[in-house]
Amino acid sequence: WRYVSLASIVAAAAFPGLLLATSGPAALGPRLPLLGFSVLIAAMLIWTHRTNIQRLWEGTENKLGAKPAE
Repeated sequence: WRYVSLASIVAAAAFPGLLLATSGPAALGPRLPLLGFSVLIAAMLIWTHRTNIQRLWEGTENKLGAKPAE
């Protein structure tokens, strides 16, 4: 799809879930600070990309390697 912002948003949103999926119940305790930090970073990144999300929704987001519309 060549949308860099979409890839960034998906990666940030997926990281906390992947962290949970790869941690067993016994290993989750020491990783709680990392989990909290990953959720915070994901939320901040999604907030930062809110204009990109709007453009994706409207279908006007620029694609990687595409020439800008004049």
